[in-house]
Amino acid sequence: MDDGFEVIVKIPYHLTVPKHFTTESEVATLDFLQSKGIPIPRVYAWSSKSDNAVGTEYIIMEKAPGQPLEDRVRLVTSYIELEIKLFSLRIDAFGSLYYKETLPPHLQADIYAADTPDESGDAKRFCVGPAADYMFWRGKRDGLELDRGPWRDPHAYLRAIGTKELELTRRFGKPLENEFPHGDMLEGKIAPEAYIELFDKYLALSSYLLPKSRDNLLNRPTLRHPDLNPTNIFVSDECEVSCIIDWQHTTVLPFLLAAGNPPIFENPDPTPPKDYVAPTLPENYASLNPDEKEYADELHRRRMLFYLYMIFNGKDNNDHFSAMRSPLLAQRQHLIDRAGMQWTGNTVTLQGALMRVVDGWGLLALEGHGGVECPVSFGAEESEAFYELEKNWFNANILVEH
Repeated sequence: MDDGFEVIVKIPYHLTVPKHFTTESEVATLDFLQSKGIPIPRVYAWSSKSDNAVGTEYIIMEKAPGQPLEDRVRLVTSYIELEIKLFSLRIDAFGSLYYKETLPPHLQADIYAADTPDESGDAKRFCVGPAADYMFWRGKRDGLELDRGPWRDPHAYLRAIGTKELELTRRFGKPLENEFPHGDMLEGKIAPEAYIELFDKYLALSSYLLPKSRDNLLNRPTLRHPDLNPTNIFVSDECEVSCIIDWQHTTVLPFLLAAGNPPIFENPDPTPPKDYVAPTLPENYASLNPDEKEYADELHRRRMLFYLYMIFNGKDNNDHFSAMRSPLLAQRQHLIDRAGMQWTGNTVTLQGALMRVVDGWGLLALEGHGGVECPVSFGAEESEAFYELEKNWFNANILVEH
């Protein structure tokens, strides 16, 4: 603008789903988070319909102040302070946030429990509604009668993830061949019935993937950014987080699924460290050539970010640190993620995810499921043959990637 005031006009791709819900949920989420002290762009105008002067859905918001994090990476303490605010919100249902005025009553769940303090009057303006997660709406899912929430029961949410793909596969699944580099491992077309059998196993396990008690920390409804990569974080000259953008498709999840390191603070090594000791440069650093030093510096920077994120979570955000150390956290997250994926002819990834949870079944007894026999089993010969196939599958992926 002529006075130097800058705004961003956000227009969704024409393929973005769900229509209307995506924009309505993002605007409500931004408004709600701003009222809680989370640094996000201010919204000046928006429309979730296309029958306007612009001819499309849009959000007009302020330009994010600061520099992209990828330009200036510093300590993580200011970001953890924001996560503490997010994780302290006591939302009472699973789904996405909306203004109450934009949703019919039958699609609304109260944002807070009746006994939750609400000095800001959030319950009068906001509600939890259907998940704006595009995986509940993508492609032919949009025309199916699916359970898209909101959900009070976290186990019902996990079941909905599996049943949507089960229904999609039953209705539209066709025999498919695996593409390169896996075509020679599973020759010929794979029938979708093989995938359906795996979904039956997932649904049998789904009641046990979260703790039995609704009050358990890992079942707590948690709002977290869905795609926290460096381009979505801006920092001030003082190296504090000044703005977080792109909250599209944000969904309130069980804490078990929200917990973990965001991409910018992920462990750069293939295995987790045995203890949290400050990383150091290699002993032979001085003798490395310039290219090797550049690689060592970048690896050290990423290890330090991971180390600081874990250390400061342990110090200041104990609930999150505790959740990240939960038994089978990565295995359960991976299984639930794979159960939400469309049939492509690949049964290996979902079966491997199922088998690793079954292998660790005894650890789930610590979360109120003691004495329950695992409802899914794999024979010794079947497991041995599968793990050999899976190893070859992963090796093929590595060869293609490199």
